Amino acid sequence: MVCYVNQFEEATMQRRHLESTAANYPYLQGIWIIPLGIGIIVAGVSNLQNAPSGVLMLGIIVAALAIAGGLSLLIGRYYRRHYGSVTPTGDRYVRQAIALGAWIAILFIGANQFLLWSPDGPNCIYASAFALATLAYYAILVGLRPHHVVIWGAVFVAGLLPVWGGLGADRDALAMVPIGLALIASGVLDQRLLARSFEPSMGAHPAGTRVDG
Repeated sequence: MVCYVNQFEEATMQRRHLESTAANYPYLQGIWIIPLGIGIIVAGVSNLQNAPSGVLMLGIIVAALAIAGGLSLLIGRYYRRHYGSVTPTGDRYVRQAIALGAWIAILFIGANQFLLWSPDGPNCIYASAFALATLAYYAILVGLRPHHVVIWGAVFVAGLLPVWGGLGADRDALAMVPIGLALIASGVLDQRLLARSFEPSMGAHPAGTRVDG
């Protein structure tokens, strides 16, 4: 009898863990952020005052798009094969909309030239605003994890340091390079967290299992 109760409690805890993981699953598919990070880096390079011009810049953009497109196909196949799919509930869609709205609002306020942003300032408000917006997005949607705080906290602090003043019009464009790298690092660690979250249930739910809920 005791053995049966223990097995029932273990199964219940495992189910709750799987449900919790499944709820956050669509938002912790961190590998999807890699193409976005590449895109932001290329966008930053293309906006430099002395950016490559003509055919060279066009080649860089086309190559970046090709890489991002190829990665997206491989990423989609990877998640379908190893994790199946999860349909978010209506509440999760609402939370995602709120998180996205907060991200846009914070970035708009921080990067608005009529509010906090200044072209001659010694700080990079754009980088700090991007970091703060991303922290707010994660906090609302899935809850902040240690790597979110470390990565985006570092970007936020770096943006506030008075070391950006001599970069002129290239300041925000240059900031997009570390922002893109931060996105990639954050995404990779999100994926690591997702993989670890599924480990306890993989024995009962092998790779490729479709989970709906």
